[in-house]
Amino acid sequence: MMKNRTAACILLSFVIAATVICNASAECAACSGAQQDVLNNEWAAFLGHGNSSTPVYSSSNGLISPKISRQNNPSLNAKSGNDTSSGTGDAKSENAVSNIKEDPQRSQSFASVLVPIGNVSSNCTLLDISPNATERIPGSIAIPYIIFLNGTILKSVPELAKILGDAGISNETCIIIYGECQPCGGGPSAATYVYWIMKYLGHKNVKLLDGSIDDWVAAKLPTVTEAQVLPRKNYTPTLNANLFATYEYVHSKKAKIVDARTAAEVKAGSIPGAVNIPYDSVLDGKKIKDEADLQKLFATLGKDEPVVVYTNTGVKASMVWFALSLLGYDARIYSWQDWQAHQPKLNIDLLDATAQPNPAKTGDVVQITVVFADENQSTSRVKEPTTNASNETVLTIKGCATCGFGSPQGFADLSSSGGVVQIGANSQAQKSAADSGFKVTAVIHSQAGAEVSRVIIKRVSGDKFVGIWNANVAAGVYKVDIVASIEDVTKTFPDALQIEVNSTNKYKNLGN
Repeated sequence: MMKNRTAACILLSFVIAATVICNASAECAACSGAQQDVLNNEWAAFLGHGNSSTPVYSSSNGLISPKISRQNNPSLNAKSGNDTSSGTGDAKSENAVSNIKEDPQRSQSFASVLVPIGNVSSNCTLLDISPNATERIPGSIAIPYIIFLNGTILKSVPELAKILGDAGISNETCIIIYGECQPCGGGPSAATYVYWIMKYLGHKNVKLLDGSIDDWVAAKLPTVTEAQVLPRKNYTPTLNANLFATYEYVHSKKAKIVDARTAAEVKAGSIPGAVNIPYDSVLDGKKIKDEADLQKLFATLGKDEPVVVYTNTGVKASMVWFALSLLGYDARIYSWQDWQAHQPKLNIDLLDATAQPNPAKTGDVVQITVVFADENQSTSRVKEPTTNASNETVLTIKGCATCGFGSPQGFADLSSSGGVVQIGANSQAQKSAADSGFKVTAVIHSQAGAEVSRVIIKRVSGDKFVGIWNANVAAGVYKVDIVASIEDVTKTFPDALQIEVNSTNKYKNLGN
């Protein structure tokens, strides 16, 4: 009976956890949006190590609260490994303790920046950067990291200096940063980002707590609910511009570029030449890995050249930047958002995409035809001149949406005939030059998502392009992405077409 009750309690805790995760919807301002940093899907939770090894989640105003978790779940008030007062000695407790993961090993240089929980000094001011934290380390001041941002963009230097000064921080203040964006999944990215901000402003005496509020509580140290308020001070920044990468610097190719986003984000588009080192690869749980592991991770990056690390907004990039700086790299932070803002756009839509034959048989030659249109006129691209009440001719656009991409000024022929502006390449030389710049590719994927073929699509007339695919593949349904590009500018039309391939006796063993 006792075992059944215990199992039921554990199951109930799991259901509560799942319910909270599904219902929580609060997001940090810098964690949402298609072009913004989206932190992990896991939620911050306090893990008890006593008689329960199951994570238990409790919520307060949409936030995961270690304090409320412990109040609602006595099993989270775990005894330390040295406490023998329970006297149970059961195998379950011993297994839970044995599963506790050891902290990363810190060299002296790492420990000088990553302050252990037990080494927090009263000579330094603790800065909690968590948005809407419900539990704090005693004596800490609070500046939620989203205050440093205008949406997803870093505020101006004078604004940053005022924020710090108003919080009671001067240039000489010793700062230890801690905290996390709990609704976005936790982890040190918000703390490392504020650390980067302060180093960017030239703050010398700034460190990072090697752990979170959960680690503080696990060490049986006291907590408070309210932050300390300090008298205002003057903060005078001495900007270290070498920590911030501009578009011009990245485009100059003077530095090694590291894309710290996930593999899925990289697949959707990346800065040319960038190497992918996902941001979570520098973490051991929610802590920065030890020096030996980081050296292996960055083995392909030479210290003789600068490194630029970027993610969507740069917040998560700060974790990789922080790890690189600990190892002595010359590293800077950048954002994919800024890179995209500087790129020219392909203002075209895919008007039509067809395959013939479709369905096809294994081994057939399939003709893929695509037609593009101007992005603003995809439903009716060719327009005739109209006349308004004053009998003035209104010029409208007619012509080829994809012609003249090789050089907008060099190949665009603007001529007027009967009130119609013709935009496009007229001469054969201009058309050849345009075709050499504008490229179209059909990328064919299996049902499992694996790429099976790439087909070059050639212009046959105006905005109509045709390519040939030899369907020497196993039977199945194949999805086709259409990719249009000019130099480094690419626009992808995913799942533009599906081609069904049926088997034949001749090719019945193909793909087996």
